[in-house]
Amino acid sequence: MARVMPFSGLRFDPGKISLGDVIAPPYDVISAPLQEELYSRAMQNIVRVELGRSYESDVDGERDRYTRARDHLRIWIEQGFLRRDAEPSLYLHRHTFSAPDGSGERVRLGCFAAVEPVAHERHEVLRHELTMSKPREDRLRLFLATGVQTSPISLLYEDSSPVTEAMRAQTEAGPELAAAVVEGDYGVERHQLWRVSDPYVIATITDGLSKARLFIADGHHRYETALGLHLPGVLALLSPLDDRANIILPTHRLLPASRLNADELMTALVGVGWEVERVDRLSVGLRRIDELVASHHAFVILDSGTKWVVARRRRAAPRDGAGGTLDVAVLDREILEAQLGVEVSELEGGRLRYSRDAEEVGRMVETRGALGLLLNPTSVREMAQAATAGVAMPQKSTYFFPKVPAGLVLMPNQ
Repeated sequence: MARVMPFSGLRFDPGKISLGDVIAPPYDVISAPLQEELYSRAMQNIVRVELGRSYESDVDGERDRYTRARDHLRIWIEQGFLRRDAEPSLYLHRHTFSAPDGSGERVRLGCFAAVEPVAHERHEVLRHELTMSKPREDRLRLFLATGVQTSPISLLYEDSSPVTEAMRAQTEAGPELAAAVVEGDYGVERHQLWRVSDPYVIATITDGLSKARLFIADGHHRYETALGLHLPGVLALLSPLDDRANIILPTHRLLPASRLNADELMTALVGVGWEVERVDRLSVGLRRIDELVASHHAFVILDSGTKWVVARRRRAAPRDGAGGTLDVAVLDREILEAQLGVEVSELEGGRLRYSRDAEEVGRMVETRGALGLLLNPTSVREMAQAATAGVAMPQKSTYFFPKVPAGLVLMPNQ
């Protein structure tokens, strides 16, 4: 199985700067307004490395956001804001947050470690999504410029409760190394970090994790970058697969230019066996597809004039195996591709837009004359089944919540 290893982390010194001022979400969920807000928190906020600003005066490869990322890290190290631990260590992370559905507080316990990037054919670190060329190139250029992994991938490990208990015992043995309280998407979030350098404890945790099958929850592009560069390890946060703190939010689709409007699409879907039902409010449609999730593939489809719920019964053995049973796969294959002519190859070019916010999709449909397609979230177990079967899910199939921040601990290449 893929080896899990300690590493000598590069960390912000809590004696010099507040951890809450320097961490940031991973690059791929930072919007332009959030980027500006993160820039205003502290000069040392990791956003300047993860997703730095670009300027008209930039010269590619000489003066651009990648060279500035390199220079920021160098200066922060020289000024003592970033310090490297002398001993190879593991870093335990406890993330406390409010569930998006209002069901209360949840806690995710994980371990930052270096994980050997292994070929997908080995079925030891399992992916569930294919990657796109532009994000892969972006992460490659950032790593080549800085030589530091600043944002961890998120891995879920299977069947290792002794490891989880060992991590929990370490967090209860003493105070945290650093802590931060930040405002998240659904309320206040708390981050706590511990460092483990005891060789016996490290061996207990890493040996257990090195025997476990691992699933990529977030960070497919970063994993591919490490794999392509033949790096000995990729920075990862490992946490249990079967944990109620693992939440997947739906990623809705928006098609700005559709060859059919919602009414025309309904006629076409009825002709191939789908059930359709007109609804007057978006909230009614979302509640209806949630009610149908156990027995049907069900979606809300809307344009500026109408809102519909479309559904068909689930089938036991689709042509794609485990991945073909997923709502997102059925939506892409049977509606976007078969009825609306959206080819998979067009997705990387940006023909579809995505949002986690159904109300936002509704507003964009009204103002832009687009077609909105809303769906239920994929479950963690569905993701794991598809990954185990070796089936890559469509782009934007999962949005794991909460995201693992960048800046809690960094991993230099040497």
